[in-house]
This record gives sequence, C-alpha cells and structure tokens, in this order.
Amino acid sequence: MPGAIESENTGEPAVASELPLGAEPFVVLKQHVELEVNFRDKSISGVSTIHLFTINPDLDEIWLDARQCDIDLDNVSVDGFKTVASFSDPCDLAQTPRHWQIGAAQHHIVRRRMAPLRPARRPEVPNKDRVSYPCCVPADRALKVSLRPDGIFKDAPRRTLKIKTSKNDKDAPVDRPDPNDDSSGIKISIPFRSKKIRDGLHFVGVDEGDLRYAHVYTRHSLEPGTASCIFPCVDDPGSRHPWKISIKCPRTLGDVFEQPMAALPAAPQPANGSRKRKLGNQITTPPPSPKLAEVDKMREMTVVCSGNLTGEQIDPEDGKKKITAFESQLSAAQHIAFAIGPFEHIQLWSECRTEEADEKLGANAAKIHAYCLPTRANNVRNTCDPVVGAADFFAPEFGRYPFESYKLCFVDDMIPDTVAATSMSLCSNRLLYPDDIVDLETDVTRTLVHALASQYFGVHIVPNQRSDYWLTVGIQWFMTDLFMRSICGNNWYRFHLKTLSDKLVETDIHRPSLHDLGEYLHLGDFELDFMALKAPLVLYILDQRMSKIPGSMGIVRVISQFVSNANINATIASTSLSEVDFRKACEKKSQYRPDELWQQWVHGAGCPKLLIKQRFNKKNLNVDISIAQTQARDNGPKVITKDEFWKELQEEVHEVWAGTVPKLFTGPFTVRIHEADGTPYEHYLAITDKDKVATTLQIAYNTKYKRMKRTKKATAAAASNAADKHDIQEDDIVYFNMLGDVLMTPRDVENWGLQDWSESVQTAMDQESYEWIRLDCNFEWLCDMVTDMPGYMYLAQLQQDRDVVAHQDAMLFFQRGKRHGVASTIETRTAMDRRYFYGIRKLAIDDLPKQADPDLNYIGTAQLILLFRYFFCDRMVGKNGNVTYPPSPNDFFDKAQYEIQSALPAAIARTREHGRCSRHARNFLLDLLLFNDNSDNVYSDQFYIATLLDALTTSIIPDKWESEKDLYSSLRMDEDDGMEFKAFIEKTTEEIDKYRRMDEWTLTFQNIWTTTALNCKMRLMKAKVIRTEPLEFITYLQDGNYDLIRIKAFECLVELGLLAKGMAAVALGESKAAQIQPEALEEEALGLVVEQGEAEIQQRQLAATRNQSIQAALSALKEELKGNAELQAAMWKAVESTVMGVKEKFQLLTLCSAMFEADDSLLMTLNYPKVWRCTREPPVEGRVDPSNPTKPYGKKQCIVRFTTQYRTRSRHKALVEPALPPLPTWDKPLEVKKIKLSSRPSFSGYLINGPPTPGGVVRKDSISVTVPRPVVPATPAMEPSDPMLYSISVAPLARVATPLAGSPPPPAMTHGQQPNGAAKAAEKRPKPLKKRKSDEGDGVDRPKKVPRVENGVNGRASKVVTLSFKAWGRLPAHIKEKLQAEKSAPTAAASATIVATPAGAKRTPLPSLPDFPPSAAPLALGTPAADPRPSPGGILNGGGGGGQQQSANKKRKPLPSAAPHHHSPPPLSTPAGRVEAAEPKKSVIKLKLKASSQASPPQMSP
Repeated sequence: MPGAIESENTGEPAVASELPLGAEPFVVLKQHVELEVNFRDKSISGVSTIHLFTINPDLDEIWLDARQCDIDLDNVSVDGFKTVASFSDPCDLAQTPRHWQIGAAQHHIVRRRMAPLRPARRPEVPNKDRVSYPCCVPADRALKVSLRPDGIFKDAPRRTLKIKTSKNDKDAPVDRPDPNDDSSGIKISIPFRSKKIRDGLHFVGVDEGDLRYAHVYTRHSLEPGTASCIFPCVDDPGSRHPWKISIKCPRTLGDVFEQPMAALPAAPQPANGSRKRKLGNQITTPPPSPKLAEVDKMREMTVVCSGNLTGEQIDPEDGKKKITAFESQLSAAQHIAFAIGPFEHIQLWSECRTEEADEKLGANAAKIHAYCLPTRANNVRNTCDPVVGAADFFAPEFGRYPFESYKLCFVDDMIPDTVAATSMSLCSNRLLYPDDIVDLETDVTRTLVHALASQYFGVHIVPNQRSDYWLTVGIQWFMTDLFMRSICGNNWYRFHLKTLSDKLVETDIHRPSLHDLGEYLHLGDFELDFMALKAPLVLYILDQRMSKIPGSMGIVRVISQFVSNANINATIASTSLSEVDFRKACEKKSQYRPDELWQQWVHGAGCPKLLIKQRFNKKNLNVDISIAQTQARDNGPKVITKDEFWKELQEEVHEVWAGTVPKLFTGPFTVRIHEADGTPYEHYLAITDKDKVATTLQIAYNTKYKRMKRTKKATAAAASNAADKHDIQEDDIVYFNMLGDVLMTPRDVENWGLQDWSESVQTAMDQESYEWIRLDCNFEWLCDMVTDMPGYMYLAQLQQDRDVVAHQDAMLFFQRGKRHGVASTIETRTAMDRRYFYGIRKLAIDDLPKQADPDLNYIGTAQLILLFRYFFCDRMVGKNGNVTYPPSPNDFFDKAQYEIQSALPAAIARTREHGRCSRHARNFLLDLLLFNDNSDNVYSDQFYIATLLDALTTSIIPDKWESEKDLYSSLRMDEDDGMEFKAFIEKTTEEIDKYRRMDEWTLTFQNIWTTTALNCKMRLMKAKVIRTEPLEFITYLQDGNYDLIRIKAFECLVELGLLAKGMAAVALGESKAAQIQPEALEEEALGLVVEQGEAEIQQRQLAATRNQSIQAALSALKEELKGNAELQAAMWKAVESTVMGVKEKFQLLTLCSAMFEADDSLLMTLNYPKVWRCTREPPVEGRVDPSNPTKPYGKKQCIVRFTTQYRTRSRHKALVEPALPPLPTWDKPLEVKKIKLSSRPSFSGYLINGPPTPGGVVRKDSISVTVPRPVVPATPAMEPSDPMLYSISVAPLARVATPLAGSPPPPAMTHGQQPNGAAKAAEKRPKPLKKRKSDEGDGVDRPKKVPRVENGVNGRASKVVTLSFKAWGRLPAHIKEKLQAEKSAPTAAASATIVATPAGAKRTPLPSLPDFPPSAAPLALGTPAADPRPSPGGILNGGGGGGQQQSANKKRKPLPSAAPHHHSPPPLSTPAGRVEAAEPKKSVIKLKLKASSQASPPQMSP
C-alpha cells in the first residue's frame, strides 16, 4: 500500500509502493463548510474548504467528490491562489439526452449510462490499514483540482505527511499534524451552488399548496454518494476528520417567505422592469407563498446540526438572516446532518431524569435534547421519555456516551423511521404518539432506543470494512434488547428472542452469510432488515456460550471495553471495529474459542433443522437421545410471496448468491430431564462432527424407584382445596402451583365443553419414566426442532415449566397438531390463566378457531365467546329471566388484558361453519362494535375499534366463492339464511362507512379509521363479497391527504388489480390476468380434446412453478405485460421524473427490466448542421454625408452579409447505384438443357458465335463446374454432328494472387443476392455446380468445338474424363442413402461431384434471373421468384440458339438447390434451324477428382 515512509538516513519522505485500487495519496485533516440555505428556491450555496496533506510530494492534482451542483471553477483556490480545476457532474448521467427517443423497452441503455452512479461494490481500504498507509478513496472523482496554482512555484517544497517506522511505536505510527493549525497542509477552497436537488436534501412546506411548517433536512445512505450531493468533499466512509459547519438561514419563519409583520411596512421591491439582468435571462417569478398567521411569522428558525453549537449571530449584511456555527470531531462526511425549521426545543435530560439519577451518574449523564415542529411538544415528551432511561442504562452498563450531547429532531416525510448521524438522529413524525395511545409504545420505544445505541456503534465506532457491518448492527440491537428487558421484563425478552429465532429459521433460506451480506446492503432495506434479525441472535448465542465458561463475564464486558477504549483515545484504530479484533476480545475475556460458531453462523448460511428422537432404556436405565440434522436435505425451492418478490428481483439482477449451508452444526447442547420425582436434572452435552449421520446422546437416569403418578383426583383435590385430601396416595405428587389449573370443577368442565385424556393415554402416561424432556433449555441454538415427545409431555411442560420459551415450544406443538378436543381444552385453560405471559395466551387464542370443527361440535367457537364474556362482559338478567352479556366499559389499564381483548374478536371472526362464520358469532361481533363504551377509559379505543372493523370484515368473507357475480347480489331474498346474511353485509358496510366519515370530522391518530375502512373495503371487493368500486379509493389519492392514507389507497388499487395489476401478483400468478381460463368445448366436439389438455397441463405446470423460481416469475410477467403500451408510457414517465433520486430511478429501471423485454434499438434526433452563408450586396458609392445625403464622398464600399442557416442536404453527391434495366423479353421458346454421359473424353471450349465474358472473381484452389475463360476472341465453326458440343468440363482452378486484368468489378447487388455467386458465409468452400447434360441425338448438324490447350503452372494440361455408370440397382441401400446425403451436403475443396439426372424425369423451369444490361458483368443467381419470367437460352452454357427453337412443351431443368450460384456468360447467338434430338434415359453418376499438389490455372482440353 502507498505511503510516504521516513528514511532513517536522510529523514526525507520516500514514496511507498503502489496505491490500492481507487485510493488517492492524500488525507483530509479537517473541513470547513459554509452553507446558505434558500427556502424559496430550494437550493443551497456556499464554500467548502478542505485542509489536506499529500502523501506523495510530487502529487500535482487531486480528485474530490461533488454531485448535483455547479462549481465556480474560476474561483477555486489552493492556499489562496486561484488554480485550474475541472468538474463533470455525475448526476447529469441521470438525465436522458434530449436527442434520444427512448422508452421503457430501452431501460438497459439508460442503466448502462447511469452505471457510474450505481452504488455497486466500490473499492475500499480497511480503516485499520489507513493507520500505516494513509489515503482516501473518493466515490465519484468528479472534481479535479490542480495543486500547482500560478502563484506557487513548482520547485517550492511542500509539506508531506510522514510515516514513522515501527521501531518506536507500533500502535500509533501516524504523525498527524494539528488540525487547528491553519498553516499546516494544503487548503483548497471550492465555491459551489446546488442545482436541481435530487438527493441529499429534502424541503417540506415550501411548494405551493403545502400548508405544513417550512423546514429542510438532510438525507443519508449507507453507501457513499449522498453527502457529496450537499457539498464538495471526500465522500469516503473511512475518511474521518474534524468538521466546522456554518449555516446561514432566514431568522424567522416570516423571513423564509419574505412576509413582514403586519405592524411593520413592507420593504419596497423594485419593479421587474428596473432590475438589471443579463441578455437572454428570463424574469423569474417566485412561487406564491402561503399566508402565515402573525404568531407563525415570529417563530424563530432553529438549526440542528451534528457536533456542538459554538456560536450564533445575526448576519452583518442582512438582518433577516442568521449564522449558526457547529464543530464536530472525527466524523465521516456521510454522518454530517442538519435540519432547519421552526423547531421547539425540549430538554429531555432535565424534564425526564430525576435528581437522584443525575447525581448517581454524575459526569456520565448524557444531555438529551429533542426538537419538533410546533404543537407536538407533548407527544415528544411522552414518546421520548424512555430514551433518557436508555441513556442512563447504557452509561454504567457499556460506557459513557461518546459525545457531549444527543439531539433528536422529528421531521416530516422521512422514508426510514430514524437516521443516525454524529451526535444526533433524524426521526420521523410517524413515531410520535400521545399519552392515550398504548398500542405503539413497545415498538416505538425499541426504535428510538436503537437510534441511541447507534451513536455508540455505527457513528462513533464504525465497521472496519463492509464485511464487518453485521457486527455493529448486531451490537446495536443487542444493546437495545437488553434495555427493553429492563422495562418489559424477562418473559418479554425471552419470548421476543424465541419469536425472532423462529422467524429467522423461516427466512434464512437461500440467503448469503452475515460476512458476505455487508456487500449488498445498498440493494434495499430488506438486506439490512435481515441483518438486524440474524446478527443480534448470533451475538446472543455467543453470549450464552461464553457465560457457561467459569469466570466469564459475557459479551457485555467485551462491548464495554471497546466503548471505553474509543472514549479514552478517539483514533482511527480505536474507533474501528473488525470481527478479528472482536473475536480475540471474546477469547480473552472468557477463554472460549468461538471458531465453530464463527465458521457456521458468521461465514455460513442457513439454520439447523433438528430431528430428535428420545426413548428410555430400561436395561441400562439411560435416556437415549438421537439428533439428526436435515438442513442439507431440505434444499428445495422456496415459495416466493408478494412481499418477497422485490427482494428476489433485486438479488437476481445484482447476482446475490446464497451462502454455503453447513451439513453439520456443532456446539454445546443442554438437556434438562424432569424425572418422576419432579426434580429437574440438567445435563451439559455437545453435538460434535464425529457422528456423520446422527448424534446419539446417552443420559443417566437418576430416580431409582418406580414412577410416582399424578392422578386425576389428586390434581382435582389440589385445585379445589377440598377436604378429601386423604384420598391422595403416598406416592402421588401433587402440584399445588401448576399453571393452567383453572376450570377444573365438574361444572366448569360441563359448561365449557372440556375434555380429558382417554384411558389409553392415561395408561401410557403412567408408564412413562419422566415427565418431559426439555431440549436446548439454555436457548443456545437458532434452529427448527422436531421431536417425538407425545402431547401429554408437552402439556406437562406447558403447565409445570417456568420458562416462557418452554411454554412457547409447547403451544407451537399444539398448533402444528390436528384438531382434538383435548387440545381445545388445553388452549382454553391456557387463555383463561392470567399467570401465563400474554404472548402465550395469544398463541392459544389464535389456534382455537381451528377447533371449530363439526367433528368437535364447533366447540372452538363456543369457547372463544365464553372467554370474551368471562373477561370483558357483564352478566345481566332481565325482568323475564333472560340472561344477556353486554360488553363492559373499556379499561385498558392492564396492558396484558388489552392484548387479549384485541386478539379474541379476530379469532372469533375466523371460526367457520359450513364455509362461513356462524350467525351467532357474527352478531356477537356486531354487538361489540355497537355497544362499545369508552367513556370512562383514560386511554383511546381507536385501535380497538379498528380491530373490531377488521373482525367484522373477516366474518362475512366466505372460505370460497368462485362465481363471477358478487356474493351480495347472488343471495336470494326468498331464503331466511340469504336474507339474514345480506342484511348483515349491509350493516357491516354501513358501520365501516360510518367510522370512515367520522374520521373526516374528528381526526383519529394517523387516520387509523380511514385506513382501516379502506382496507376492509378492499378485502370485501377482492373476495367478491361486494361489487368493486374503484372510485372509493381514487378519491383518497389527492395530494392534500395524509401520506399514510394515500399509500393505503394505492395498495388497495394494486391488490384489486386496478393499478398496474400488481406486478408481484401478476408474476406469481395471483391476479386475474394470470389465472387459467379454460376454453369452452364446442358442442360438436366429441371425445377427448388432446390439444386442450396439453395446453392446460402446461399452464398448470407454469402456475405451479412460477412462484418457486424468480426466473419463471419474470418470464410470466413479461408475457402478461407484452404489448401494454400504456403501462410502458406510464413507467417511463415516472423514470424521467426530475425530482426523483438516483436510487429510486435505479429501482424503477430494475422494475422495467422485469416487466419488459429489452430492445437494443435507439432512435436519435440530430439537429441539422449550421452553416454560414455569405451574400454580397450592391456596392455603395462612398459614404453618405448626413448634411448632404445626395452627394456621397469617399471610395466605393463593398458590403458582405454573413447569415447562418441549417444545411438540410448533403454536400456530396450520394453514391447510389443506378437501377438495373429490366430483363429483355424473349419470343423464342425455352431451351431444354441435357447432360451427355459417355466414355469418350470431353474438351472444354467456347462457341463459334463469340467468346464468353471472363469471370469477375478469382476463386481459391478447388474443383468446380465452370465455363473456362477463353483466350482467343473467335474460333472456326464446328460441325453440328460433333458429340462434344455443349459439354461441361471439370477442371481445377488456379490460385491467383491478383485479380485478372479483364475482370470487371462486381456490380451492386440487390437484397437477397449472394456476392459474386459465392456460397453462404458459414461454408468454407463453395460447392461446385452439378454437371448438366448436353443436347445430343436430336438429328441436327451442330458445329464442332475447336479444342484449345492452355498450359498450367507446371506445363501440364488439365484433363477431363467422362464415364458412364449403369449398375445403380446393385448398390447397397446404405450407399444409396450416403450418396443422397452427400448430394445436399457441401463438398470439400479437393473434390468435385457431378450428378446427372435422367432426361425422362420431370423437369421444372429455371428460376428467374436478375435483370442486368448486356454490357454489365454477370450477376449471381438469386432465389426463385414467385412468378418466373422466361430467360434467354444459353445463359448457363454460353449458347442459346438451339434452345430457342425447341418445342414449347419442353421445360427448362433448374439448377440443383444445393448448388452455389456462379457467374454465367451473357447469351450468345445460335444458328437457326437447329433441332435437338430426344435425350436417352441416363443414370446418375458421381465422380470425384483429387486435386494435384500444385494448382494450375484453367486450361483448354487438347
């Protein structure tokens, strides 16, 4: 790595080896940023001053990062001297050029253009490596600044950063200069101004129609590229240095919109006409500002920024503005944040902390401030109260807060809930809730405490490199959950971890490992959410294994050590966390080597799946436990849901590969056996890799006498505390504090319909040697565990174990089981017992609707209604003796009971009788809503009413409805059930609309009633209960509505298939467009239609696999959306938005790639070139005297005018080949060509009427059928009786290096022709033409050919041999097939094939030939035309006279289809009166001649 190393002899810095990839040889010492924020223009401007040191003394220029801004290149200075700089804005690549006519099908072209902006795997240098080799890694390298300005001599010495040798101090090798010394290093000043802000900043309340309070805040991302959108810097997470930030902004909210107070006169504004502006600049009118109240105009604008406030003053140049200064220590550019707005300040540390706690903490007490928009201070106090407690918990447990103060700023329109920055967090206003809302307090508190934990790890202590991100994220959530345990209890903590563990087992399928996941965090929040799920669980099991070692202090002490080191010495090394250092610290603190844990859970993927079998060995008195791991076998495809479609698409596009799943997970395994005497015996075992198939554990049994039974009467006596305790036997064990021992009296059993185990099960229970076995009782495995323990053992575990995780395992077992009366009894008693954790009771309630089965007499429905009546209804007896149960007034003081009260209606609505919810259950739910009373409750019931509306909606949705008509219209009024159900649907929809309208007048928290009503209507329409009405959702899409309402309306339209059909639903086959619609059979069709069955089977196979493979889903999506031009236009309009960020645009392009096939065409619009035109005007006779215009004086003047115009025509003449003349018509009949086969030698020659035209191409060494080129212009006439007339010679052609002198250039070809008659491009050698027959035996005297001899290269003449073969019938069949195959296959270069067809065979006419003039060079034969025209005879063999006098009934034989196109000479005249004789029938012969070692030119036969 690079660096300047100090020489021991001279002391001068010496340049080290080459730099890492993407690194620059300089370091930033500090940076001072001066910003001025303009709200009305939504822009910022200022100067960024960077102090840096160069590692290389010969460095002449550096690269910095800047985006979406204009750099004043003329005023960029180095040490006060102006220098040369160049800048290319990377954000310009996000704008499509104007001359591109592009659409959604060209998404890949725009994506390649924006490739430099992609937050892909950028080069990185680990932070700890920069200690010895300082450098920076710019993200974009968009701004280049020369370090040699004109005012500094090139030979002047430059201070460089020296790297000391390691012999003095290995831990602190960097001799950093003092950042406060302005004379040290190089100072670069960069003036800038933003333009078209896409990323980095977000303005609220500035646009027209936006009535919210105006404020602005920064936006952030994990990957570099966002900070450089705000100001020029080195956008490198590893470049951390001190900062000074000065922000100039309007002083009051009235100054933002330039609205003075009513008592003060407005400042005079000059008219637009009097303002001076440059030529071409248009008059810009600012947008109209909202009218502010007098109180709002006086609100002070507050600046909340990273670091400590150092000063605030009025701008000396403008009294309506103020300047606020901040300083921050050791921070990266991505952690610099600020917010400006009319915020209210709440000192949480003084309002929410007691004096006793303040004195106890002393200097470790963190000062916590909160900032919010007006009228939200009370919500902030209620919401952020636990944050102060979390800071007080972290200080003694992990270490002092690393910064001087902590600021929470709540703003609008934030996409994430929280964003961590240096000493502050930006939070969304969605997190704020009033003190009467109890539904959100746990989740919101956990989110805010996590933001505070991120200040320790993530901001102050950063990951060393991307692969270490999991460690900082895991420690953040580990610290958060430890605090939540302190306020929510240990049961909540363990139940929460068990729930996350089960979720991880379902999620961690085909996912990368934690070590590799850091490279893909930029893909989306789903990757960070998965890391936040798995990383703290891995650290928890690490803490569990470390705590078992004697003398170990657990992982908490390891974390506190890193925090203390970073607080004492805030250097790059101490504030960077790597997994290697963390692993060494764990080994040092606990003497536990986590090698196997690191290899399996950090570098490996997946979770173990354990199949456990247990049995009691009576012979050896041992408990044998067999553990088999099946995670390697369960590697099939995972079903893709709509929620996971976007994740699968992103990972498919960016090639995210799944990690390796270990075949065998190893580690400690604790087993606790509850033996017969009730004593638990805990055994510490281990699963090792010695057993390849399964691990067998043998555990000794401790109880040496017979099992002491727990009988029914003993349990009943203990529960009722009756006087018949004398019936209990001596060996009976009675559990007086057993959980779930409610409803034990016979009357309760009869009223609630409870059941007990059968006699056979009771007998099996009596024969067991232990109560139950608790596997992994210390919760050290994140696994899916399936055992063969019977149900009564799980019941004993549920009732007698005190661990909430054991209760959860037991309830999950009963949920996986079948419907049974005993199971409903167990779940009812569990829900009734308030000693259980409320999460266990909710699990029991959620499974009771399964017991509403006709075989069980629908006992589940009755038990759920009885549960609600018992807890939340009053028993009232009327005058006539009727007993009613109206709901009691609401009382949400007990949070556990409130959770049960909210879970019961949802469970009752899911009960079914004959496919629908029963009438009794539906009316019970409706009464709960109608008689709801919240008058005496101190807490709000808004969320509870939303739960009741959802339950009512669920109750009227049937299990199955396949009719095209909606259910409401299909119900018959002449039936009692139909009439009652229709009336109930009307009441339900009326109640939904009533609460929706109430929300418009009395606002609920986050408009929960409106969003619930929209969701209920969507569910009813999707289930075809009511008619689909899109207008009910479209009305809520307006800009003035609350953002959560608009999002819900969009989601409803997507779910109904009315808005873009829902891309995930279409891809996975869940929409109407993707459903299989079988065609109706025709009435005339009889029997089985095989074609329709195959198509239906293929569609069903596609529908079955498209949700298991992302490739199949994308193929189906593209097929469904093919030809949808409207959707393409709408998608591309969204892509071309100028206000959308770069990340959002990449996401839309990814979605386009999934929806539409890529089109490589690109249509561009180019401007005509501008040219100067010179015109000369008539000469002027001298100058004109103004006093005497009639008498010019002086010399003549020549005036020339220059004007510009567009050139629409080319300067040069287009080189276009003229059109070929049409082919001449022929009146003579077509000539029939024949090929003569004889044993006599045949000689090549030309006809007497004239020599043929030489060929225009030179061929390679091959033997082909051709007409030889003549040498003499004319020859004497031959006798007509010569048998050699019209013979075709087979001769090798010579290789000629240069073209012949007489060869004319090849003419222009039309479409479909082969150049020069050559074969296809894929063939290496042209195939020779088939030999044609000559006309013979027609009784006509023909002129003889004059033989002509041409010597070759070696002086030998070429010979042509013609043989006849008649024994075709005796050839074997395989030889005939081979000859037939070779007829169509291309031949080799060293052989030629002659195929002759008998004359008596049926012949077809020749294909039409292309038109060419007689003087032009011969053209290649084209493909046969649709309607062939007669062509001149003799064009194929050089003669045409005889063929033109044939009878009209003879047809011309075409060339073989496999033969290549060759040139032919033009037609020649033939003596008249020639009559061809009939051709005798010949057989087919095939002749191959080997080429000689030396090729010779074509010669005439002697």
